[in-house]
Amino acid sequence: MALSHTDRPRARRDFVVTPYFPDACGTLEPERPALCPLGVGGGGVCEIGEHHRRDRKTGPCFPLVVLSCRTHRLGFTLYPPGHAPYQRQAVLRLGPDGSAVIGEGERPALWEYESTLFEAARWACTGRAGGRDSSAGPARLWWSTQGRHLQLALRLVGLARELDCRGRELLAQVLAVDVLLLHELAKGLETCSGYRALGSAIGRVLGALHGGALRARRLLCSGHLVGHWGEPLHWDTVRRCLVRSPFPPLASARPP
Repeated sequence: MALSHTDRPRARRDFVVTPYFPDACGTLEPERPALCPLGVGGGGVCEIGEHHRRDRKTGPCFPLVVLSCRTHRLGFTLYPPGHAPYQRQAVLRLGPDGSAVIGEGERPALWEYESTLFEAARWACTGRAGGRDSSAGPARLWWSTQGRHLQLALRLVGLARELDCRGRELLAQVLAVDVLLLHELAKGLETCSGYRALGSAIGRVLGALHGGALRARRLLCSGHLVGHWGEPLHWDTVRRCLVRSPFPPLASARPP
């Protein structure tokens, strides 16, 4: 049966986020949804089965389960909390089941975002620039990559220059932060846009976010609204339903 995978590159690509738990053998297995993305909102009874498993060298770094729905002839990948399609890094450090990662010893600022999509912002906050000279050997983070990730982070936290007032207000609502903070920081970046200033502004917004898996959900939803990835559908293990975002995408905030 031919499958139309929801995480193939296309304008709108939904993806499903669900917790993974270790089984008796230690293999991480997901909480499997009873619906596919096309079955949400009365789309009929879905006949779900496992299609295959995708090995991952980055991102979650463990095989992800791909399910198929015979009813809607659709294939879709199950991502652990905080992860989105085609991203090598999560938006927040979480366990495969969505639990918080317990830090050891002294915790630096924004430690929950270490090795995430916001790592470049963490570096910039402290004036740490990515490597520029390849003759010095491999770098953990290159300057060009740091610049790209800073621009992505600006969009995710509602500070992108192309955002209008309404778009910034909506993202403030999604992220549950004070919209005045976003307006203030965005205005400051109009006159001072060096990498340190960008990292500091992003860090202030990240520091204002609260919650564990809920914080990751908000950031994934923000990434969808600005057009960076598809809509995250979260499997509610209590209500046994796929939860959609109530917010529409922002055409004015989509990356070029």
